[in-house]
Amino acid sequence: MTGYFEIISTSSPHIYRSALVFAPQKSIVRKLYESYARPFTRLVHGAPMSWDQNTATTTRHCETWPAVWSPCNRFIAIACGGTATMDILDSVTLQQLQTLKFPQDISIGYDALVFSPDSRILSTVGYWYKDRFVVSWDLQTGGVASVIRWEGRILGVAVIFSITYSADGRMVGVFYRYHGDTNITILISDVTSGVQVDSHSIKGVFTLSDDIWTYGGSLRFATADATTITIWEVGFTSGATPTKVETLPAPDGFELRLLPHVDHDAPGKSFLFLPTPCRLALAFGDKLQVWDVRESKCLLQYTDYTFYTMTFSSDGRFFACSTGGSGVYLWKESPTGYILHGKLVPGIPYPNPLLSRNGESIAVFVGYSVRLWRTKDFTAPHSGILTQAPGITGKFVLDFSPDGMLAVFARRFDKTVTVLNLESGVPQLTIDASVEVCGLRVIGNTVVVIGDWQAITWNLPAGDFVPDARMGLEDSSRTISYREPNPFFDTHGASISSDSRHIAFTTHEFHDEYLHIYSVSTGEDLGWGLTRERTPRFSPDGCYIWCANDEGDSAEVWRVGGGQKVLERLEQMVDIEDPPEGYPWGSSRGYRVTNDWWILGPDGKRLLMFPSAWQTEVVQQVWNGPFLALMHDRLPEPIFLELDS
Repeated sequence: MTGYFEIISTSSPHIYRSALVFAPQKSIVRKLYESYARPFTRLVHGAPMSWDQNTATTTRHCETWPAVWSPCNRFIAIACGGTATMDILDSVTLQQLQTLKFPQDISIGYDALVFSPDSRILSTVGYWYKDRFVVSWDLQTGGVASVIRWEGRILGVAVIFSITYSADGRMVGVFYRYHGDTNITILISDVTSGVQVDSHSIKGVFTLSDDIWTYGGSLRFATADATTITIWEVGFTSGATPTKVETLPAPDGFELRLLPHVDHDAPGKSFLFLPTPCRLALAFGDKLQVWDVRESKCLLQYTDYTFYTMTFSSDGRFFACSTGGSGVYLWKESPTGYILHGKLVPGIPYPNPLLSRNGESIAVFVGYSVRLWRTKDFTAPHSGILTQAPGITGKFVLDFSPDGMLAVFARRFDKTVTVLNLESGVPQLTIDASVEVCGLRVIGNTVVVIGDWQAITWNLPAGDFVPDARMGLEDSSRTISYREPNPFFDTHGASISSDSRHIAFTTHEFHDEYLHIYSVSTGEDLGWGLTRERTPRFSPDGCYIWCANDEGDSAEVWRVGGGQKVLERLEQMVDIEDPPEGYPWGSSRGYRVTNDWWILGPDGKRLLMFPSAWQTEVVQQVWNGPFLALMHDRLPEPIFLELDS
């Protein structure tokens, strides 16, 4: 019996979806998830986590690009970067179905993939120095079906390839050109016999998107000049000659993208041509357009930061494009043009989206991971969980109580502090600090708020809080003021040691960042130093200050001494991939987040993968016992997870 299964938390009103997969057999479920599934990961508090509605995710052992969907929409083939293999994945579960190996005498350098029309053969075209090759595998046997080689000239630039099958699946056409070159070559080869049939060269043309496609018994490709787009055709037979079969008007302003001095292969400048229906997508810097070429009608105009990989479904019903920082936009065709249908993996730069032939699914390839969505599951417009509320911006400051049962947080430079009960997930106290908060610390049962060169303390009530309790400045127990070193300084962050002896500020003046340390009891300025980071935090023993960047992935380490030199920098920069001992934002229990966004338990087992929207360096992570706080400046509050390893 087939169906879906979910791993959910029974101890929380919030459902956490650890894995959702169409599983034909229980053995497949165990095989896919037995090494890292955990049933009791609890969403304690925060925005509802849709986990971007992706239906399947897999992490590979290597880079996952290039990739291609099969014509039957049942398989996804991915090149395993740096290895002599290709993987075939199930397009529903992303389970690996087969691994295809290159012949031992082939040097790896693949560039484009294609399935045969019946989805039974996979072919790749690539090069290595003078060696050019097309390797084909039979998916039923997993063996190499044929190898076609030819020699090409040697240039110190990259070769750009495209490949397509004939309608009967016997022949392949290979297009290639050199980076920055206007001369193209098309090769016709017989896959079944492994013999090259013909070769054609065309000089002085600018090709659109370097794609070729099958049309009847021939292959076609498109070239362009400032005012027209020309469709060419050549047969899959020996002696055929490339001929022009159709000329179409170029979109308005198209000539601006074809200036002779423009490097058309540079990042952020690309074209994608869909022959049926006749659509042209143009990405030029921060501008994106999609045109109906036959109707001379603009279907989409959009602006963002540096557009990257573009993809159409075969009927043009869906169009997707990735960006340099906003993830993947998915658009759907409407009577008036393309409308935004969804937004995937926001915050991750330069992912590679790939729509299935029928447009029902979209796979996104990011580094070592592949994620899959069903386009029909989106409710337009879907923007994931990182939707910025009006007027909300900036980082968070956060601390946990010593017993680990309370979290205290505030948006930096806001005046409202929230005390959260981690057992119930309910905010139990709101403090109106009356100062712009740049630092927080919980010492015993006291909350210390630092801002405006002051440290103000509030004593937390003993026992259970009154629901929705509030405190103001009149309820504070102590205020200590510090002399601002320079009226032109802007304060970025602050921290107080757990023994209440020292307080640290990071400031900015013109082009320099400073770290200042003061005596809590007297307010005396004890010393300062130039720093590169903005977020200070004392070590548990109060002997060191870690100054981290806003994302928490690098830090400086300072020693707090008692001699003449109170402040001494020990490490100019520490890269926080695997947090070192003493790192105040890391886990004391051995939890950690890997580069491919898995949370690992103390025993190294995978517990869960970050949702796509959180797989970005701009997300802050703070650990305390089994609790993980995730903070993003476009959310109104942090998200808290409790892990049970």
